[in-house]
Amino acid sequence: MEGENEKQTVITLNDESFKHYLIERYGSYAEDPNRKRLKSASQDLISHETWVQLYNQAKNDITQKGGSLIGYELVNNILLSHDGINSHWPMNWMWVMRFGSN
Repeated sequence: MEGENEKQTVITLNDESFKHYLIERYGSYAEDPNRKRLKSASQDLISHETWVQLYNQAKNDITQKGGSLIGYELVNNILLSHDGINSHWPMNWMWVMRFGSN
């Protein structure tokens, strides 16, 4: 099969690194002036809603190109995976971005 030998790029990031990625990727070139201000703001001052919006934009971009974005957390020594965020920004998750081969 053709797809079995294709290599994909996978990046794993901790919470702080993933937030930095979101700011760099979606704050730097945003047309919205509020998003441009994210780059100079402290991560602690950015609202949960804004983080979730940035996450949703990243997830949409990655999945449209055939990849995936999954969050992982350890609860009672059990690794749980999440393919979405429901409300508040989750703390201490690890993030795995798998980029499609397109």
